[in-house]
Amino acid sequence: MSDKKTLIKGIKYLVTMDARRRVILDAAIAYEGTQITKVGKESELVKDSYDTIIDAGGKICMPGLINAHFHPIQQLSRGLADNVLSPTFLHDRIFPFEAEMSAEDVYWSYMESCLELIKTGTTCFADPGGYHMDRAVQAVTESGIRAVVSRSILDMHTRTRPIPGRIYETTEEAVAKAEEFINDHHGSAEGRIRGSFSLRSDRAISNKACVLVKDLAEKYNVTIQSHLSSHIDGVNRHKEAFDGQRPIERYHKLGVFNRHLIGIHMNNLTDKEVELIVENDVKIAHNPTASFAGAYGTLLGKHPEMVKLGVTVALGSDAAPVSNFNDMFRVMCSLGAHRDVRLDPTLFKPETILEMCLVNGSKALLWEDEIGSLEVGKKADLILLSLDHPEFVPLHNPISNIVFAAAGHCVDTVVINGKTVMEGRKILTFDEKEIMKKAQSAALRVAESTGLSEVSKSKWPLE
Repeated sequence: MSDKKTLIKGIKYLVTMDARRRVILDAAIAYEGTQITKVGKESELVKDSYDTIIDAGGKICMPGLINAHFHPIQQLSRGLADNVLSPTFLHDRIFPFEAEMSAEDVYWSYMESCLELIKTGTTCFADPGGYHMDRAVQAVTESGIRAVVSRSILDMHTRTRPIPGRIYETTEEAVAKAEEFINDHHGSAEGRIRGSFSLRSDRAISNKACVLVKDLAEKYNVTIQSHLSSHIDGVNRHKEAFDGQRPIERYHKLGVFNRHLIGIHMNNLTDKEVELIVENDVKIAHNPTASFAGAYGTLLGKHPEMVKLGVTVALGSDAAPVSNFNDMFRVMCSLGAHRDVRLDPTLFKPETILEMCLVNGSKALLWEDEIGSLEVGKKADLILLSLDHPEFVPLHNPISNIVFAAAGHCVDTVVINGKTVMEGRKILTFDEKEIMKKAQSAALRVAESTGLSEVSKSKWPLE
């Protein structure tokens, strides 16, 4: 990448998310190559010379949003698993769909995912993975987005809830392929891609896989992503499979419960388990909108308590067939639902929510040294929000408008790793229409071949 010097001036509000959480008025930001070199008042920064000067035209500049839990592999199954219980969702809809996907289908699913994320201001996501992951990496590389990507590990199933043969692997096979993926792709795409290990589902992972992955995560200093204590049904099924142990109890005994672990959902917790989370610096990927579809009990969880205790609680959108949208602005706003459940309007101030998305998101991904804030030395991952939308009128506290009023359509420009990937809402790294056309075609083919096109039909006549 070129090390040209770029200045973005004409910024009305620059939301830094630095240690002081400064919001700089009439600001500018400079970066050289991939790194931020200056942040401050425009009047000071314009004194220097630059290769490129971009006029923000009075927009808000802020760090790109971080989606701490997202399933690109499931993007093409949006609308195929509405209004079903969790076992049906996984074993009758999602796993069969994933098993039927070709390498080409995976590529288009990831490209469509990256399109939706970039268009709505997300510059980095964490993915617990799937299969044909070389093609997934290709899509991430071509789109220009930043990601923590895994190859899925599933090495246990039962007679009544089997994993399709095409994606079921022995422990040795799954872990070996996961390590191979790390060796092949960690640090690729100019450093935009980091590898991760995926203990995909607590109740479908053996003790042996847990121990092997724990050691490997420490060896490579990467994250472990695992759906953990997602809902009471899952906890009960885990207890059936593992001698009455709750998921966190087992993970803790096996040594997996440590700073590398991103516990996904973590909705059904005891007070003792919260203490273990604090003691072991486990990170949480909270997915509030997943509860709207999956009825996981998400809003009954202990996330407000964990935030108060200083736990790194980050935010994710989950997946297209769960939340149905992956706009992190909408995810941030949805946290307000906790207030209604707790009858407490003081919960989750906008500043706290933005910290969860950005600062905590970067910490959960073990990437806080480079992303999550706009500071000198960090990566130039930023977005510009246009104030020319009704959502920004009136504007008293810009953070309140960003979190509670704005949505992805307010994003005008996206810069990732110092490269402009969207400008004036036009994607610059690939053909949007072509991606949507190919993704739609792939989605219809897989839905037809799995029979899911029939079970997901609307009850209303399509004439």
